[in-house]
Order: sequence, then C-alpha cells, then structure tokens
Amino acid sequence: MSTIRRALTAHPAAPELPRQERSAESECLEACVETAQVCLIAADACVEEDAVAELRECLRAEQDCASICTATAQVLARRGFPEPGNGRAVLVPLLESCRAAARDCREACLRRAEVYEHCALAAEACARCVQACTELLARRS
Repeated sequence: MSTIRRALTAHPAAPELPRQERSAESECLEACVETAQVCLIAADACVEEDAVAELRECLRAEQDCASICTATAQVLARRGFPEPGNGRAVLVPLLESCRAAARDCREACLRRAEVYEHCALAAEACARCVQACTELLARRS
C-alpha cells in the first residue's frame, strides 16, 4: 500500500467513504501527483533539447497538465467533503479539466514520442491520469 493510500485511509473521514471510492480516490490522487511530476520533468527536458521550437506544443501541454494535475491532487488530498454530493461543484469540474488536460498533453506528446523518450514517458503518465480521473468521475456522478 502506498504512503498516499495509507495517509488517506488514516484520515478521520476515511470510514465515511465506501472502500471502492477510497481506492478510486487514492489511485486518482497518485496518478495526478505522478503525472504532474513527469510532465514537469518532460517540460524541462523539452527546454533543453536543441529542437525546442519543435517541442513548443508539447512543452505548453506538459506545463498546463502539470499545473492542473497539481491542483487536482491538492483538492483530492483535502478530505473535507467525502460524500459524493458535497464538494461536487468543485471536484467534478476539476476532475474533468484534469482529464482534458492529460488527454491533450498525451496527444501532443505522442506526436514526438518516437524521437523523445521524455515525451513518451509524459504520454504514458497522462494516459494513466485520464483513466484514473475517468474512474473517479464515474463514482462521483
């Protein structure tokens, strides 16, 4: 069990959440954190490439994705609204935005993935994030 999952389980609000939702929430949180970090690293790598102008689309998508994933992870880490109806006005649109940013970033990075490994790694992380956001959204609907 990851430290993030253990921390969420130890939270006083944890017993109020159904076990399946806790799992979806922790997986989404972990995916958002990982994606944010991988995208930051990939964006930095894009800046260092000789062909930085060719990577502008990737670089911007990675930066946007990292910012949105970070915000989403921060909200997910706050357990103040564990019930599906509470906090819905904030969390659902944020998860939808995170999924959209990760999807866009994945597409931008895939166009360069054969040449740049950092783009391929960002695309992989983004794919996991899209899946995790989709699964949590399905539970929150």
